[in-house]
This record gives sequence, structure tokens and C-alpha cells, in this order.
Amino acid sequence: MLNSNINHKIYEGLSITYEKVTTAADSYISNSTSIDSLLSSPSLLSTIIDVSCKMLDKLLPDEYITVGRNLELSHYHPTLIGEKISIVIKVVKVDKQRVHLEFVGSDYLGEFCKGKYEKVIVNRNTIIESAVKRAKL
Repeated sequence: MLNSNINHKIYEGLSITYEKVTTAADSYISNSTSIDSLLSSPSLLSTIIDVSCKMLDKLLPDEYITVGRNLELSHYHPTLIGEKISIVIKVVKVDKQRVHLEFVGSDYLGEFCKGKYEKVIVNRNTIIESAVKRAKL
């Protein structure tokens, strides 16, 4: 259940730009497939999740965090490992505890991905209790 009385400092228009040079750890390697020369979508998603948490969670009371609710990614151009990328994440809407983000990723050739990410502000302890109760532990 969402609590609409959380006093946070997240606002529409808030944004962050994150830059990094991709490394081998950002490539896609699994038991069945390996594309070790390209930036992988799983690495890209992990970066978006981490950067959004760093941007938003510091603006919340200590007992709250943001968690993902819905994430859409269009990864339409490949980026080679070793290239510098830039990801811009922007808050486009705040609706009580729901925070709607949009992001765009670029490399030296231009835009290579974009998407939307909906996060929800939750109490740290309550979400753990809910997961334990759901698992019937």
C-alpha cells in the first residue's frame, strides 16, 4: 500500500547525466552466447537502475528508498566496448510515491538507446516485511 504523505524532495525536471567508458564487464557473456565486444542491454539496465537510485534516494527520508515498478528500454544501436557513453535520466512526473523517469543514452555517434522507468517510493522495512510475508517465511 502506498503512503501519500512522504515528505520527499524529488521534483519534475530533476536530472542527472552519467558518463563512463565501457569495459569488458559491460559486455554480454552467458553460457549460451558471448558478444564480448559490445555494450549489453543487461549492463545498460543495471547502470540506469543504479544511477536513478543515486539521484533519487538521497532526496528521501532515511527510512525510504525507491524501487523499480516498470522499465522500458529501446536499445537500437550497438556500442563498442571501450567507447565513452553518456546517459541522461530525467524526472518527468511525480505522482505521490510514483516517480516517472525518461532516459537517453548516447555515444560518440549519437543516441543509441532511450526508455522510461517508473519507480515507487517505499519504506525500507515495510518492503522487506512484505517480501517475507509473501514468501511465507
